[in-house]
Amino acid sequence: MEFGVLGPLTVIRDGRPLRVEGLHSQRVLAGLLLDAGRPVSVGQLIDLAWDEPPATARQQLRTAVHRLRRTLGPPAGPSLRTVRSGYQLDLADCRFDVAEFTTGVAGARRLAAADALAAAADAFHAALALWRGEALAGLAGDALARHATRLDELRLAATEECAEVELRLGRHRRLVPQLRQLTAEHPLRERFAVLLMTALIHDGQRPDAIAVYQEHARRLHDDLGIDPGDALREAYLDAIGRPADGDPVTSAPPSGPPPSDPPPSGPAPRHLPRAPRRLIGREPELDRIAHAGQHPGPGPHVVVIDGMAGVGKSALALTAARAAQARYPDAHLFIDLHGHSEHEPVTTHDALGILLRQLEVDQRSIPDSGPERVALWRRRLQGQRTIVLLDNAAGSAQIDPLLDLDGPGLVLVTSRTRLAPIDGATCLSVDLLDQRDAVALLRDTADDRVSADPVAAAAIVELCGRLPLAVRLVGHRLRHRPRWTIDMMATQLADAARAPIAISAEGTSAEAAFDLSYRQLQPRQQLLFRRLGLHPAGTFEVWAAASLADLPMEETTDLLDRLVEVNLVQADIPGQYRLHDLVRAFAASLVTEPERAAAVERMLHGYLYAMDRAGHHLMVTARAAVLPVPPAPYGPVFADDAAGAAWALANWPRLMEQVRIAEQAAAHGYTARLALMALHSADVFGLSADGLRLAEQAIAAAETLGEDALVASANHLAGGLYLRLGRYADCRASVERAIHLYQRLGNQELARNLRKNTIILLRHEGRHLEGVRLAVDVCRVAREQHDPVGEAIARVESAATLHQLGRHLAAQRELIAAVPVLRLTGHALSVALGWLGSVNIALGQHAAAGVVLTWAINLKRQLGNLGGAAETLSDYGRLLTANGDPQAGLRLQQQAYDQACALSDGYFEPIIANHLGETLTVLGRGEEALTLHGRALHEARRRQWPYEQARAQVRTAAALLRARGERAAAERATAVARLTALGMSAEAAADVCDLPARNRDRYERTRLPPRVIG
Repeated sequence: MEFGVLGPLTVIRDGRPLRVEGLHSQRVLAGLLLDAGRPVSVGQLIDLAWDEPPATARQQLRTAVHRLRRTLGPPAGPSLRTVRSGYQLDLADCRFDVAEFTTGVAGARRLAAADALAAAADAFHAALALWRGEALAGLAGDALARHATRLDELRLAATEECAEVELRLGRHRRLVPQLRQLTAEHPLRERFAVLLMTALIHDGQRPDAIAVYQEHARRLHDDLGIDPGDALREAYLDAIGRPADGDPVTSAPPSGPPPSDPPPSGPAPRHLPRAPRRLIGREPELDRIAHAGQHPGPGPHVVVIDGMAGVGKSALALTAARAAQARYPDAHLFIDLHGHSEHEPVTTHDALGILLRQLEVDQRSIPDSGPERVALWRRRLQGQRTIVLLDNAAGSAQIDPLLDLDGPGLVLVTSRTRLAPIDGATCLSVDLLDQRDAVALLRDTADDRVSADPVAAAAIVELCGRLPLAVRLVGHRLRHRPRWTIDMMATQLADAARAPIAISAEGTSAEAAFDLSYRQLQPRQQLLFRRLGLHPAGTFEVWAAASLADLPMEETTDLLDRLVEVNLVQADIPGQYRLHDLVRAFAASLVTEPERAAAVERMLHGYLYAMDRAGHHLMVTARAAVLPVPPAPYGPVFADDAAGAAWALANWPRLMEQVRIAEQAAAHGYTARLALMALHSADVFGLSADGLRLAEQAIAAAETLGEDALVASANHLAGGLYLRLGRYADCRASVERAIHLYQRLGNQELARNLRKNTIILLRHEGRHLEGVRLAVDVCRVAREQHDPVGEAIARVESAATLHQLGRHLAAQRELIAAVPVLRLTGHALSVALGWLGSVNIALGQHAAAGVVLTWAINLKRQLGNLGGAAETLSDYGRLLTANGDPQAGLRLQQQAYDQACALSDGYFEPIIANHLGETLTVLGRGEEALTLHGRALHEARRRQWPYEQARAQVRTAAALLRARGERAAAERATAVARLTALGMSAEAAADVCDLPARNRDRYERTRLPPRVIG
């Protein structure tokens, strides 16, 4: 049996074609053929068969496979079998054109390497003859289009190699028509242009070869904004004939295409390459250069442009030079100094020779002495209004003599390196494009398909890091793949980890540009640079870089500063450094596996140590399981708890990434411990969803390790996160599992303390009386076990529950007993103080409330407890309102509400919305209050939170009365019923319902000026 995909899909048995019914079955067969002999997963086959898989895709796939088995026939033919992950097609003795093609090309290459050229040419032709058209023709689809592109690239590469062999055989004339056609079909494929020029040169058609170079160079500049590659430049030198003295520098071809018009007659030299057709997103830089060129004075003005590889420095300089031509009519000079290229940098001596030749100085009149060349250079440009573009400078020493001019000229210098200061120069560092300009560049390079899918276009430019070179290369690839959609390209870039840097045209790619910069580094700089690619977030501190490189901090700082100078690393914020995404991907690709494992372990250890130092005030429970954390050689230093909490919040995405890296590396100890150290931070930062992912990772890793203490701690902390999200059943399950494990480990203290979470859970479920009884039991057991801190924590939760039942004096007694015991506990103390302030407000003890609320706010902020601080700030607003200044209270509560809404889990929103609505009602702004209470009621219902539902209904009734004169008896009755169901007395429930009216009456009656509290 024979199979073919190098053209339309074909299946032939006994010389007769077989029909494969159905497009989906054809796509599935093509996918199985392309991975013949290897398992293909169900997911991969579904992606091949459907661009948008239906809900029944798996069932339809099974049907398609069944049909294929019937079509392919008896076991003597190919075997299509079910494997664990999906399906596998074994071709046995069957023929497959892709296999024959690759085998034939490999054989041809071996013959060419052995100089058996005639046989190699025949083998190449035989392999290429297997192609019957475009690969997989007629099987359009996102996934198969990528396979078709890969196969087409193999054919083009084989075609190039075949032509090279034919040239070596002297078959120049007969190759010219074929190569002209291939160059026309693939206008930006440099190798075809080189081969055509070589054939034309050997056939005596040098002018035609030069024309090929000029046309190809123009296309590169117009479409990609880049210069021809080395191979094409070498072909150009062959076409024009190398000089007898063999001076490759003086005879070098222009870096860009020649000017669109021939140089004018007369003594005004014109040597600027053609500028890009359109420069997008650089208007501010062009304005600065134009302004710099208008300065008064006798000497030239120098503009130095630096930036990372591929950012568009040369394009900017050429565009600025072209725009300034009218102001500088006497001469326009250009030289590529090769500071960052495959060539050796041009020496200053040779650069002066080239520039003097451009000024039409006869070669015989150019002195051999360096100082004499500089003097001649000064004389020729004295008083001249000249543009000199020094492109791709290696450093200041290379260009200093070239700047020694005595005329009102404009000198533009580009370099990847930040050059030493030049007196009076304007310095520009070219940054990445913003997203809008990057999308515009993609559209300009590709076509209007970009406008049809703005979401995919935005994704593409972000995957390209908004680096102009990468965006242009992707746009070029899109332009020459008219069947591709923008979404297909975005999917390909996202699927292939290094695709954006590896995409190339004519040997030019972001990867190649970065590689040139890398090779010019010193060995220690290279070591640090490539290991920085292992940092997952791109942004890092010096200590993290030192950990990866295993170098001293001082040396690491010096090396980082050097990498900043050559624009491989950015330093936007003091103390922090950043790698562009594509640069980071390139750096990571350079790391060897042995050094990768060791560097990653050092990095993980460094972050675990940093989190230990930053979060010790938060992580009492987790630390018990994680400790001891061995000290790391390097790590951040925190002045106080607030600094540690601020660092943890600022580095949150990086901490999540560290856990992911540990998980991928199967470093289970680091996975569990890093996740645990971050879990409580997730709670106080309002990042509950992130925290639950961490909890799952910690539990899985700890179970793999068999460490029950880690499993218990992860469940312990996960319970609090489930509570904040209103997932009470999950909360109870996590807490009970943690208690069980603590008891099995013999840690009765943690098991007992964890029961306080059950008190909190009962309060949220509206089972307040059960919560009070459980708190009494926990306190009793803690006393018996001589655990004063455990007893105090249980008293705080008992007080919170009593307070919500309207039993404020009892709650106050519990809190007054607990606070002194908790004075050294940080987080627990801040919670106790917050509740005590709220209780004091309810009891009318305003001065005392002001003192403890201020203390609680400051402490919670220091600990990074953002939501808790917002809740207590809102309570302070309630205090101001109760004290006669609702306007001031409203300002604080609005601030607190904004802070709560900024947290991702929404836990504090209903609490503070009710506070805010209550104050709005006092101020007579009932309609606004109704909106806030409506939001609170919706959130409380969604979370099944009876107490906050009741509060929202009570406040809604009061707001209706103020806004519309309606007495919302039904709302009030529902609220009273809900409050009494919690265990509140009828009197206390009525008191809660009457509180808004009392506050309003007090405000109307007194209109007191604001008072200073406590």
